[in-house]
Amino acid sequence: MIRKAAGTQEFELFPWNNQFETGISSIDEQHRKLVTILNRLAWHLSAEDDDLQASQVLDELLAYADYHFRSEEGIWKRYFAGSSIETNHHKAHEHFFEQVRYYQQRRHQGNESTLAEMLDFLTRWLAFHILESDRRMSRMTFAIQNGHSLDEAADEADRMLGGSTAVMVQAILEIYGKLSGSTLQLMKEREARRALEQELRELRARQNPAQDGETPD
Repeated sequence: MIRKAAGTQEFELFPWNNQFETGISSIDEQHRKLVTILNRLAWHLSAEDDDLQASQVLDELLAYADYHFRSEEGIWKRYFAGSSIETNHHKAHEHFFEQVRYYQQRRHQGNESTLAEMLDFLTRWLAFHILESDRRMSRMTFAIQNGHSLDEAADEADRMLGGSTAVMVQAILEIYGKLSGSTLQLMKEREARRALEQELRELRARQNPAQDGETPD
């Protein structure tokens, strides 16, 4: 079992970056919470003997994602009600849950590759959700607040998030996708080493009980 506190983990599946800020404080706070839970989930899943806690953290992630989606949909509805933008955003949220359920079903069926695939999906999806989808929606929201029409707001978001910014987003998504696999492997190797070190300490304690915290007369 991995016992390190969330704030002291040496590896993170999803390291937070200030580029993820949307400028809407409530949304940014919820994004950071989702990232924190995802990192905890990766640690528990890397400890293969900790399936119950991993399932509990996954349930926590899904519950908080549901809260976050409903929260942001309430914001977007004020500005995009009835538009295809609002509808597509809601469909993306539904797809998230459908995909996680698919991975859960495969994992219960014993598919060995499902764990890495699910973490890769969660990492890439969350990065895209924050960097592209929610940042775009926030830019449009600010534009509408400044008196622009919906079409004008969409054009402004395209200008702000296009070009070199779009290239940067794709590069970050690729990096985070690769990071999810390598970090999970590092976590597993670290946990395996810990387990072996613990077994070695227990073996030494059984062989030399007098040396375990005591000095002979």
